[in-house]
Amino acid sequence: MATESRAAAWLLGMIAVVAIFLAFSSDDSVPVTTIPGNLDGRKAETVDDQLRGLGFANIMYLSETGGSATVRPEWTVVSVDGAGQTVGLDAWITVRVR
Repeated sequence: MATESRAAAWLLGMIAVVAIFLAFSSDDSVPVTTIPGNLDGRKAETVDDQLRGLGFANIMYLSETGGSATVRPEWTVVSVDGAGQTVGLDAWITVRVR
């Protein structure tokens, strides 16, 4: 009986060690890339295509008045928050348009 208890304890210990090892060795980092810095003055539709082509999916558009906007072909990009910075592909990118 004591041998079975030791074997069970040893097995549980090994499972715990493996679980800890896997928890610390897994790579849960988010891929990163740099937000282009040369987007001001371009058409919003072109900028949207470029950002999505880089892998960004969370893109929010704001009008000059601060209201939420959707991409319209005739709009021009005024600025992109964080332009030139390296961020995770899951980051929210704010594009200001007029």
